[in-house]
Amino acid sequence: LVLLLVWKQWYQRRVRGDLLSEHFVKVIELYPDKKDKVLEELLSHTQVFIEKGLTGHIIVQHLMLQYFLHGSVESIQELVSEKLIEQIVNFVHTKEGSKIAMRCLWHSKAKERKLVIRTFKGHIKDMCMNENSYLVLCALFDCVDDTVLVKKAVLSEIIESLDSITMSQYGRLLLNYILAPRSTKLFPPSIIDCLKVGDTNNVSKKDTQVRRLEILTYASPGIIANFKDNVESMLMENTRTLLLSTAVNHVNCEISSVLTAVVDLLATDKSLVDSTTMHILMRSIQSHQTHQKPFNDQVMEKIPMTDVVDWINTNRGSFSLLRLLECGSTEKQQQLVDVLKQKDLHKFPKSAGRDKLIEFLNKS
Repeated sequence: LVLLLVWKQWYQRRVRGDLLSEHFVKVIELYPDKKDKVLEELLSHTQVFIEKGLTGHIIVQHLMLQYFLHGSVESIQELVSEKLIEQIVNFVHTKEGSKIAMRCLWHSKAKERKLVIRTFKGHIKDMCMNENSYLVLCALFDCVDDTVLVKKAVLSEIIESLDSITMSQYGRLLLNYILAPRSTKLFPPSIIDCLKVGDTNNVSKKDTQVRRLEILTYASPGIIANFKDNVESMLMENTRTLLLSTAVNHVNCEISSVLTAVVDLLATDKSLVDSTTMHILMRSIQSHQTHQKPFNDQVMEKIPMTDVVDWINTNRGSFSLLRLLECGSTEKQQQLVDVLKQKDLHKFPKSAGRDKLIEFLNKS
């Protein structure tokens, strides 16, 4: 106990990890012929830690992680026993513990993976919102072939807690991973590289794209059902708006309810078209091959044409107006073109969007 207190008090977490990791690696480098013996000793200690339920201690996690990093897949599979699995929730929220948990999922067999998932029951919400454990759930989505179990045991808890999860930085990352896994626009290389480690596991058999589509299909309706009721509040923050835009671009379900909610907001408050967040969201919708026409049609149906014409008063509004006209040639859009051509658009405030719109109208 005294040693543990001193360790926690005088060494930062990164320093503690580096000391143990560097020491272990140096021993193997200096004495390569001793590697098997060192791993054997480390395995023996790890088994004791698990048996005595000591896995919640940070020093223990550092030591265990070294075995999970350097031990054989076969020996790791043997380590992932019910005794260890029932303790995973005790260490899944730490940096070292989350790496152990990921390797438990990657290298354990299907039966043990199911036990791990059941152990997470009731903890999913907290895991989503933690900087380390959300990655464990990402790893779970990457490797577990039984997506029906994932839907029932994991996705259902996520959907129930979306109001809280979307308010969390790490919760949003988790949702982004469901919507667009491994996206280089959403995740830094360090995160992608961390999760790629599990791609070579020899337990998962299902095609990666099939697994991802199944998870996305299960999660999409619940995500859209929540987001369509929260569009206005999500537009109050850039990060939540970006999540909403990601959902619009990637969900595998009908999103007309979200489009309607956005148009209703635009109809209620004319100034919204010039807000940063609404501009981000409208650009995503109006640039999407499937969603642009139904959205633009709703705009023309629900918002008075005089209000739509007024969008040219701002740069962002002008670009939204331009995308509205570029989309197609419905009767109302043609009427809008005629109205705009009758006006001296050069009298409106100068902006890049206004000039692009004038250029488009001159060519049409």
